Amino acid sequence: MLALYSTHANNTTMTGVITAYNKERGFGLISQYLVLESIYFDIVDCKAKGLYVGSTVEFDTAITKRGVVAKNIMGIAKLKARPKILI
Repeated sequence: MLALYSTHANNTTMTGVITAYNKERGFGLISQYLVLESIYFDIVDCKAKGLYVGSTVEFDTAITKRGVVAKNIMGIAKLKARPKILI
């Protein structure tokens, strides 16, 4: 079932993918699997360097006057799949 909205609790750790980033203004959006609503983030809340659009990240959420925002954003290393040996 596809979620039409998300209910984010205050200070909840979540996982998502950076789907947009405006370098000039220093903010972007993080999307999550099966959640239509993207989460706003500011570059000052990124704890990792080298993140780009498409990076998988882990982050905390906080409720502010702007709504739900991502805080303490950290990159997650992608694991390479190992081929299974069937013999």
